[in-house]
Amino acid sequence: MIQIKLVGDIWSGKYQPALTGNRIVDTALLTQFCTKLMSWFSQQNIQVNVKIEHDFSLPNATGNDTLYLIDSGIANALSEDMLSKVNFLPIKHLDLLHGDPSSSYQSILERLKMNLKLQQS
Repeated sequence: MIQIKLVGDIWSGKYQPALTGNRIVDTALLTQFCTKLMSWFSQQNIQVNVKIEHDFSLPNATGNDTLYLIDSGIANALSEDMLSKVNFLPIKHLDLLHGDPSSSYQSILERLKMNLKLQQS
């Protein structure tokens, strides 16, 4: 099964960005984002596992079956060379702050469809 991991608040490693600086608030916002995204997928009859990735590390982020949704601020701070090895989509920081994935639904769906085609061929 394809899974989606949301990266917006990293708790370990050298680089530990946060949404608001408050772990409880950040986790609640990211949980709301994931819940709304899973609900939308459910309405589309698509089964996808969506979870928060607090321990994101580029060297450990591998596998074609995982799509990383990364806060655009975090994605911009990471090396393009390292990011090129990861299946990811940047997500607007404000969308994460509002816990609202709606502006990303279509781009996420397109990326998932593209990945499914690659896996099937």
